[in-house]
Amino acid sequence: MLPFAAHRAVIGLDIGSHAVKAVALQAQKDRITLYGYATARVEQQDVAEVIKGVVARLGVKPRRVCTALSGRSVIVRQIETPRLEGAALQQHVAHEADKYIPFGSEEVMIDAQPLPDPEGPPPERRSVMLAAVRRSFIAEHLAQLKLAGIEPEVIDVDVFALANCYEVLGPPAPPASEKKAVALIDIGAAKSNIAILFGGRLVFTREVYLAGNEISEAIARTLGIGAPEVEQLKQAPGEMLDRVLDAAQPAFEDLANEIRLSLDYVEGQFECEVADIVLAGGSALLPQAAQAIGNLVSRSVHVFDPLAGVDLVPSRYDVHRLDAISPSLTIALGLAIHLLDPPQRGLGGSQSHAWQPRAVSAAVALPAAASAAAAAAPAPLPQTPTPVVAPPVLPTPTVPPPVLPTPSAPTVVTPPLVPPAVSPPPVAPQPATVAVAARTEEFADALEAPIAPAAPPAPSTTTVLSGSAATRSSLLVVLDEDQEMPPSLGSERIVKGGGAAATSLGAAPPSPAAPNIAIEGFADESQDKGDSEGPSLPPLPPLPPLPPRAP
Repeated sequence: MLPFAAHRAVIGLDIGSHAVKAVALQAQKDRITLYGYATARVEQQDVAEVIKGVVARLGVKPRRVCTALSGRSVIVRQIETPRLEGAALQQHVAHEADKYIPFGSEEVMIDAQPLPDPEGPPPERRSVMLAAVRRSFIAEHLAQLKLAGIEPEVIDVDVFALANCYEVLGPPAPPASEKKAVALIDIGAAKSNIAILFGGRLVFTREVYLAGNEISEAIARTLGIGAPEVEQLKQAPGEMLDRVLDAAQPAFEDLANEIRLSLDYVEGQFECEVADIVLAGGSALLPQAAQAIGNLVSRSVHVFDPLAGVDLVPSRYDVHRLDAISPSLTIALGLAIHLLDPPQRGLGGSQSHAWQPRAVSAAVALPAAASAAAAAAPAPLPQTPTPVVAPPVLPTPTVPPPVLPTPSAPTVVTPPLVPPAVSPPPVAPQPATVAVAARTEEFADALEAPIAPAAPPAPSTTTVLSGSAATRSSLLVVLDEDQEMPPSLGSERIVKGGGAAATSLGAAPPSPAAPNIAIEGFADESQDKGDSEGPSLPPLPPLPPLPPRAP
């Protein structure tokens, strides 16, 4: 027999192209309790069977269920109408629907709801949210639910569920006098929903067909890996995070362009500022997705935590697992809230913008030896030459490039680095460089790609990092064959002259007016490849004149 609380719970059922998610909520006065939740991937299974299994795991009899529709068969418009109410408004909207929807009025089911008036005296006409769905699309949805034994009480639109969830479980809305709006971006698998709230009402909705699938394809294309490996990396990239973000950058840029267009339209139309962007959905779980999009749109971006203001029941489910995937439950929670209609708003407070990735998988973690090496200080060079595999260096603009050993060193190494034979002045440690070494080592291990050992450089060529101890340069300088490495890593002017380096081991640093780096030229390939410190070869004697040709 189910507990009494289970009979009062309502179910929000989010049926996506990638997964089915369901939550069971119960309202108690001004609080909301999450009684149960369940998720399952669709993959190649029958969707009705997946729905049936997800609802069964909730432990709640599906008496009151709210589902949602989305896609190109769903039309959402904000229109202006006379100030009508009830049946008169519905009749007017049905009569004028042909102006706003691309289908015939006999093909669709239409509903409309007036939006709250802005502050000040009420205008002559009012804003109304219009929703129209093709009848055939609704029939298919109901048939699918019937096979799963579900009869929904309400069929909503997922973008409305997104706005409802944020309104109730997010922070309190700023007053309209501040002229600040918030953009909600639900990044699913096949599409992204954009909803913008301003002055306590929904003023803009849009569907963009750029989402998690495009991110996965970009990662797979760049890294040359399959779909299972991509999903694994997206869930727990570990030390591969920078590599994954770089691969996903083209997809982020395309999505950011669509977001920017929506923000510009709303700011121009309503004379407000979209101060915050809030991400939700399964693809928002990718670590640093918010930072990547925020950098592209030059806005503040957060990941929404819809459970920040919800009471949990640890005895019924794994709270840690739930906490790790909470942004992906936003639509399901918004659907259940539709049935609860709680009087309290802004339950989440500022904590609803504080979600951070929490899921960790050992599948792509560094091996124990690699982790220990990354955490330890750089070790001395081995005395015996040992070939070292040099994995590809990840792009880290803020990290200085590595310092290779002196020409006498017999081995090519990658970070962590060792000091050259000549003692340099004290330099601040570079922990980020050690992280780069760990990331590159993981990349080689995770993808199992054969990487050929790098050939050692020619003895007469040295790579030097030039710059003072206080301000290090990020440039790599390759000296000529007739030059020596400077005695230290201090800033010295390297000048070629007289067949030998003008800077010797005992030379003093130049005056402050001298530039940090000066490259005077490179050795010509036709020059002698011997010791650059030895004397030059004498010129060849002239050839004897040819004998005169006989007449």
